[in-house]
Amino acid sequence: MSLLTRTEATLPSHWYYDAAHYQRELESIWYCDWVCVGRVDELPEPGDYLLAAIGNQSLIATRDSKHQLQVFHNTCRHRGSALCEAPRGRFANARIVCPYHTWTYSLAGDLLATPARLESEDFDLRDYPLYKVHADVWGGFLFVNLSRHPATTLTEFLGPEAEELASWPLAELRSVQRESKTVACNWKLFWENYSECYHCPRLHPELCKVVPLYRQGVLSYGDIADGSTENDGGRPHVGPGKTTWTLDGKSSLPLLDGPGETERSRGMTFASFTASMFVVGHPDYVRSVRMYPKGAEETELVIDWLLPPGTQDAHPDQVDNMLALGRLVIEQDSRACELNQQGLNSRQHEHGVLVPQEYALWEFHEWVRQRLAADPGG
Repeated sequence: MSLLTRTEATLPSHWYYDAAHYQRELESIWYCDWVCVGRVDELPEPGDYLLAAIGNQSLIATRDSKHQLQVFHNTCRHRGSALCEAPRGRFANARIVCPYHTWTYSLAGDLLATPARLESEDFDLRDYPLYKVHADVWGGFLFVNLSRHPATTLTEFLGPEAEELASWPLAELRSVQRESKTVACNWKLFWENYSECYHCPRLHPELCKVVPLYRQGVLSYGDIADGSTENDGGRPHVGPGKTTWTLDGKSSLPLLDGPGETERSRGMTFASFTASMFVVGHPDYVRSVRMYPKGAEETELVIDWLLPPGTQDAHPDQVDNMLALGRLVIEQDSRACELNQQGLNSRQHEHGVLVPQEYALWEFHEWVRQRLAADPGG
């Protein structure tokens, strides 16, 4: 990435509120990419399940009798009824039973029984398994891909960003706090907000006290006008006397095993997976933020704070301290994105303009354009 050298236009404003365009993006991006739907430790035993939604697609994630992860469309093969309503639970007797006509499936998705169905010679149970969804795991995070033939493996999709957190014991951590929030904005707006710090001096004074670089409205020391860099190639880091993301930059939580001294000294290491998730490794905890489109002008955020097993019980007085700054930043960003969404509906505003330090937005916009252009249906 490098600073923009000329003024660039943003994406067209109607791409942020037009329902038909929103559907194009679901088809070209969200139904083709790997998307995180939860943590595998949410499914400890065979028969445990959770529901997830990507766009208007409802999914069931569970474990079969061999303890293998399975993900299916939440759709009965009979006449398409949803199989589950509760967001999480456990399948009784290791069977998935349709609530409409009682068609019954194994935890591996095989159709086992069709009670009260009149027999016909051409019907074979083997022809009607549940619709399987491609699934894989990274760092304890469960990812799915709705494409029948994914263009990449999960490893290829995650790319070098995943290596940023290779030292963190992600798979061993557990979510000690999960918070969901619906934001009245298009999904692209929240990703754009995450991708720049031009807004930081005004919107995040508390964060800027912890990360002094952000006071300059940039994300990297390399973005400063004099071109100066410091600390690990220009990466942002917490200020003197600070160690992590808390309101005062301090924490009494134990350090996580794995990260080295250089990684810990930054106070934060980001891994960004365009455009549905980012994960931040801190010396004492890990935070993940997932985004799900809920409509042209609505996005759901799911934020998890992760700690090693037992840490929360051993340090209960430190949990609120861990949560406070992340919560505040999400609230501040959400409000800004909602105002952004409102303004984009102006009949006069056809597109915006990008300034030099918003190069990551330009790259994101190019990525969106390329994905839409590559879609034969687009």
